[in-house]
Amino acid sequence: MNRERILESTEDGRERVLLVSVVDSRTDRWRVVQSLEELSSLTSTAGGNVIESLMQVRRRFDPATLLGIGKAQELAGVSKQLAIDLLIFDTELSAAQIRNIEDIVNVRVIDRTTLILDIFSKHARTKEAKLQVELAQLEYRLPRLVGMGVEFSRLGGGIGTRGPGEKKLEVDRRRIKQRISTLKRILKKIEHSKEVQRKRRADIPKIAVVGYTNAGKSSLVNALTRSKLATSDQLFSTLDSNTKVLFVPPKYKMLISDTVGFLKNLPHNLIASFHATLAEVMEADILVHIVDATAEDVEEKIVTVCNVLEEISADAKPRVLVFNKIDRLFDEEKERYQRKFPEAMFVSAVKDTGLDSLRERLRAHFFTS
Repeated sequence: MNRERILESTEDGRERVLLVSVVDSRTDRWRVVQSLEELSSLTSTAGGNVIESLMQVRRRFDPATLLGIGKAQELAGVSKQLAIDLLIFDTELSAAQIRNIEDIVNVRVIDRTTLILDIFSKHARTKEAKLQVELAQLEYRLPRLVGMGVEFSRLGGGIGTRGPGEKKLEVDRRRIKQRISTLKRILKKIEHSKEVQRKRRADIPKIAVVGYTNAGKSSLVNALTRSKLATSDQLFSTLDSNTKVLFVPPKYKMLISDTVGFLKNLPHNLIASFHATLAEVMEADILVHIVDATAEDVEEKIVTVCNVLEEISADAKPRVLVFNKIDRLFDEEKERYQRKFPEAMFVSAVKDTGLDSLRERLRAHFFTS
């Protein structure tokens, strides 16, 4: 542990975070390390400062605290020593587990799903996105209301507390269910309105760009259409679908939509809540599956995206696999991907490399001449 780095981190005012992972086998250690790295990126996106990550291998999970009383007490000592403000577990916790861990460690506790929902709340800009996030948060917290009185009293601000907030979450189940019904009704109207718009342009070919979060979807749409969609190096910077017109000389016109990014272990209720946004994917005639070629776990992320597409019944659609950021690849890495994925295309949205070939491939899919 670098003590100087820890002391310096107190100056920036961000919450000091300790990440915790509990696994039942050492054989999955490398997957856990990758998952913790992603959790660290998510935490930074939410505004937290990751001080340390801890992993425990435990053959059987403790139903009360997940990691066991002894380890929880050990965690309390580490948290006190490092002046930790927040513990984030890389697995879903029950309300009772959160309460029990907090009682022992005396530090606020959230899980991975709560963190993701918090980031979505932070990045929601439009009315639709805000409604979708609120719906997902309420549906996630509703089953956890039993025994959460202590947690509500601790919601004083910080990561994991954005969104509906303390007042809305202290109401009884009946009122929360009523709010969920209201949100679903409003979102249904928005979805219907979008469906009417899509029918008006039914004769225009539709393309949806999908991919793991931060793969470069918005950058690709910008580069292909000369648009100026907001881009960011943060995870989940795009929560709304954005549709632009893609022209291919001399006379061809298509619609291309940027969509919300996918993530490993993306909460099911979040996918359901963003049904109106993901409708652009389900209505598309072809999908452009963009991949960050520089990522360490490229193939696993490709599988994750394919799994989400299957979950929303879009896996049978025609698909073009596109590796982005090839300007940052060594030649041997690119050659390896070309051998592994012979049908894939290789582009750099930033350097404008390979985009003409991608435009032509999309044109050829819809137009014969």
